[in-house]
Order: sequence, then C-alpha cells, then structure tokens
Amino acid sequence: MKLTEIIFFYYCYRIIYTESAKILAVFPTQSISHQVVFRPLMHELAARGHEVVVITPAPAYPAGGGPANLTEIDVRQYYGDIVFNLSTSVNEYDNIRTSIRRSISIGEKRFPGQLNTPTVQKIIRNKNTKFDLLIVEAWFAPLLAFSHRFNVPVIRISSVGSFFPEYHVMDGFGHPLLYPPNLCSRCPNIENLTFIEKIYEIYNYIYISDLFYCFEETENVKLKAVFGSDMPSLSELSKNVHLHMSNVHRTWELNRPVPTSVIQVGGIHLKSECTVPEDLKKYLDSSVNGVLYISFGTNMKTSWLQAEKLDIMIKVLSSLPLDVLWKWDEDELPVQTGNIKISKWLPQECLLRHPKVKLFITQGGLQSTEEAIAAGVPLVGIPMIADQFSNVQNYVRHRIGVKLMWNDFTEEEFRDAIYSVWKDESYRHNIIRFRDQLRDVQMQPLARAVWWTEYVLKYGGAMHLRAPAANMHWAQYHELDLLALLAAFVFLACFAVYIAIKILLRLIWRICVKKVNFNEQKLKY
Repeated sequence: MKLTEIIFFYYCYRIIYTESAKILAVFPTQSISHQVVFRPLMHELAARGHEVVVITPAPAYPAGGGPANLTEIDVRQYYGDIVFNLSTSVNEYDNIRTSIRRSISIGEKRFPGQLNTPTVQKIIRNKNTKFDLLIVEAWFAPLLAFSHRFNVPVIRISSVGSFFPEYHVMDGFGHPLLYPPNLCSRCPNIENLTFIEKIYEIYNYIYISDLFYCFEETENVKLKAVFGSDMPSLSELSKNVHLHMSNVHRTWELNRPVPTSVIQVGGIHLKSECTVPEDLKKYLDSSVNGVLYISFGTNMKTSWLQAEKLDIMIKVLSSLPLDVLWKWDEDELPVQTGNIKISKWLPQECLLRHPKVKLFITQGGLQSTEEAIAAGVPLVGIPMIADQFSNVQNYVRHRIGVKLMWNDFTEEEFRDAIYSVWKDESYRHNIIRFRDQLRDVQMQPLARAVWWTEYVLKYGGAMHLRAPAANMHWAQYHELDLLALLAAFVFLACFAVYIAIKILLRLIWRICVKKVNFNEQKLKY
C-alpha cells in the first residue's frame, strides 16, 4: 500500500473516531404513532456515523437488517393492548384527566419490566458501558434515572407537543391559558373562553401537574432499587436536561415564548416524497367525485366505538356522492354499502397527498394532523383523548377544519360538518396557505434536530442555553417572597399612616375641646 493511501485512511479513521459519538435513546411509549416521530432522528444520527442504541417497544427493524451502528433493544413483550372506554357520560375535561392517569398508570406498571429486560440490565450494570449522550422521551420522567447511571447530557424529545413539567424544567412556569401546553383543550380559543371554561382549564392545569408530581415522588423510591440508593430525585436529575425538542410548530402552541434550549421540530417524521401502492392508486384515480378518508389513528380501534355513533356515521357516509376510504379494524362493516371501502392498514401520509382526497375525518392526533396539513387536506376532527381536543380546537382557530364532539354529534351535524368542509373552498385554501407558512423556514425539522443534537455533542452539553427560570420553584418564579415583603411594607406603611392620622386627629380634637372650654369659661366671667 502506498504511503499516500495509508495517510488517507489514517485521517478518515481520525475523522470518524473524533466526530462520531455513542448515543443511548429510550422511548418507552407503546404507540407506533409516537415511535415514528423518534425514528427519523435515530436513523439520521446512525447514517452520520454515530453509534446509536435504542430501547423501544416498537423497533423499526424487528427482524434485523438495520444499519450496523443502530442497535434496537425490543421490550414490546412488556406491553399489551391499550383499551379506551368512550363512555357517553365523559366530557373532554374528564377524558383528558382520565387519559393522563391511564398513561401514567401504564408507564408505572410496565416500565419496571422494561428495566429488568436482560439486555437493558446489562447496559445498566456493566460499568464498562459508556455513552456520550442520552436522548429520552420527554413525558416519562423516570427515564432521567439513566442520566445518573451514565452522567452524560440529556436531550428530551416529545412526540405530541409538551406537557406541563417539561416546560417547567426548561423555562419555568408559563401562563396556563395564554401559553398553554398541549392539554389545554380549549385554549386555542382563548379569546372567547367563558369564565367557567377558564376555571375548568386552570383546574385541569393544577390537577394534571399534581398527577405528574405524585408520579415522580412514587418513582423516586422504585428507581433507587435499580440505579442505586445514591440516585438523586427525578426533580434534581431534570437539571441535567440540556435541550428539549418538541414535535410541534410554534404557531400550534399560540407562539409560546421559549428559550433557545427548546427546539421546535414539528413535522419531523414527514417524508419529502412518497407513493401509494398500485392497487390503492387505481382506486383513488378512478374516483369520480373524490375520496373522503376516515381514520381514528393507531390507538383507537373501531371495534371500541359506540354502535349508535357508528350507525350514524355509516348512514351519512353511505349517502354521500363521494367515495369513502375507512381505516377499519374488523373484516367488514356492520352494514354493507356501495361507496365505502375498508382496510385494516393504509399508508396515510402518502394517501392524503393524492389529489382525489377531498376531506379527512380524524380523531385529531398530532401526527395525523401534521400529515393532513402537509397534504393540504381539510379536516373534520372528532377528538377523543389527551391532546386531540387542543389539536382539533386549532383546526377551528386556523379555519382548516371543523370540530365535532363524539358524545354529542347528531346525524344532521355530522352531515353538515362534512358538506361545509367539502364544499367551502376556503378550508382548503386556508390549510394550503397554513402549510406553506409552516414550511417556509431556514432549516427543515429533521435537519434542525440533527444539528442541535450534534451541537450538544460538540460542546459536551448546552447548559449555557438554559433559561434562568429553568426548574425553578413556582414561589421563587413568581417572586412571592418579594411580593410578601412588599405587601408587609405597604401594610406597615399604611398602618403607620393610620396611627399618625389617629394621633393627629386626637391632638386636633383635644385642642378644639380645650379651645371650646376656654371660650365657655371666658363667657361666664
């Protein structure tokens, strides 16, 4: 081998060795709609030469065959089906609280099994295992325990916007109504909220914040059994979060002011190009009046939905002059109709981009919403759980769709919603304009996420970007001690003025009384 070739390979080795990093990523949420948000970043980091280890219940390569430097640890055996009960008595506020309690309960029950997976235990116990960076799913605070084990910077990434504690860790307390997190169901309509609705939203804010706090306190004890008795509290470990990535556009969160350490990567999972299978393409191309697409996402099976509401939907859909394509989990519909085609799986993102798709009826999941906006397809939203209420309220705010409540809509309302969005071209114009506005950025979401990840790696962290209010106690954030001191000063000043006036009035009274008495005595003589 020539000397020049040896030098070339040596420098190639040095570049790879010095710039590549070893990254551990932990994403415990079972839902595939959440996992697809994390995959592009992991795959791109691996493609750039980093060694990436991902702990997940939904591996992208379950049968192997992925990149050599991407290791996926499959923990799906500890997860079962998640069942949602859509009771007719449940309103959106109750359903948000119920879904968060359920999510926390599921995580609390199944995360220990994930930690006890032999491969995960080997990573935790083997003192020779080192990483340069930890990337974790944002909402699940117990994942911060891994930062105690490896003592590396932490990047949090959220698939559905951000919850209350996540913003608190990065930039302190925001306004629960003006700058809400993703569980404020009616805050996108903040200008029109009634007094009672504001009380409901603030109650939700306090209730869910308390849920997360109690959950963390419980997990602190359990995690010490795995990561050592010297493990600090999760609240203390959250101070090691250097960067927070949120899969949401700034506009979707009412332009919430955030520090530089919070990076918005809304639409990170969207493909630049995609095509539908040939048989589906023929079906779409052959449609005369267009296609209405309906799906309630990966977490909501149609078999769980109330028969009464399904009957209304099928009756209305079967009477439309549109072809209807429905993601349906069963083998057949309860009632056979000529214009409704069902399928257990559909390539939603690519399907929505077909020009014959006129309308999308959705549960309002964030990923479904982003895909519809990217395709320029107006929406009819029927929210059911968690952040879906807020997302669908944003449809109304930006006039890209309409909102129906699952428990309340009638046959007439369902039909009117479809026709209003389908026939009123302003909805399509608005969503196309909205899409173009969101796309018009200096750096695309995936490129932004990769750049900031490597920024943290390059400098060994990004603590210089954290806001002064990060992780601050609410009393300190709102300067309650200073307000109390000022209040005490004002009270004492007012009290002093009161005493002074009282003394002065007494003196004046005494002088006046003496003068009157003197005059009376003078008159007598």
